[in-house]
Amino acid sequence: AADGQDLWWSMRTPPGFDPARRYPVLVKVYGGPGSALVRKVWNDPADQLYLEAGFILFSLDNRGTPNRSEGFKTAIDRKMGRIDVEDQLAGAAYLKSLPYVDPARIAVTGWSYGGYMTLHLLTAPDTPFAVGVAGAPPTDWTLYDTHYTERYMGVPADNAAGYAASELTARVGRLKPGSLLLMHGMADDNVTFDNSTRLMAALQAQDIAFETMVYPGLRHRAGWTQAHLRHRMRATLEFLVRKLSPTPAP
Repeated sequence: AADGQDLWWSMRTPPGFDPARRYPVLVKVYGGPGSALVRKVWNDPADQLYLEAGFILFSLDNRGTPNRSEGFKTAIDRKMGRIDVEDQLAGAAYLKSLPYVDPARIAVTGWSYGGYMTLHLLTAPDTPFAVGVAGAPPTDWTLYDTHYTERYMGVPADNAAGYAASELTARVGRLKPGSLLLMHGMADDNVTFDNSTRLMAALQAQDIAFETMVYPGLRHRAGWTQAHLRHRMRATLEFLVRKLSPTPAP
């Protein structure tokens, strides 16, 4: 990281991986204070679908994620969407340095705080990410519950600059047309649907093309049944394959 701390990451390669070839990469991100992705646990079985489609899978736990030092965990205090994003961009820069990574075909996806991070990464200056899939993203922390938000961001009146810097609609002018698939459950009572409708309105006001998949009646995970979860997965994979054209593993 920029402050010299080590960042933990994980990588999985497709079946039949050939380091002489160049592969697209899907970065799976969460990035928030509630969860870490780089852990010694069994991986999500659904990830195998990405691997078999020809993607390298990569995750990095940025500053602000748990299971590290107090300084590491509190680095995002009052400034979510800044240092955490910088660390993910450092991870993407590392990916681009690898001979078996196609630097023009790096994608990012995440849900909830991961969706928030996905949008920040897609709208970063000179973003290294070609496309992204953002699920149920908070786009304005003033819309989220105070129990969570004020723990990490403080009261809006005391941190107006921090709230303004973390808000996403002001950044949409940087989004590459056609690079975003936005997904959200319309009955989400955690990250309410107006987070996404505000983003949609901002994109439409600037005539920036994007894709959506909304789930009427579904809440935050948009996965009430196995069929819904499969639908989410298929929609995500179809978008990524269509945009990045990986060569399926043998």
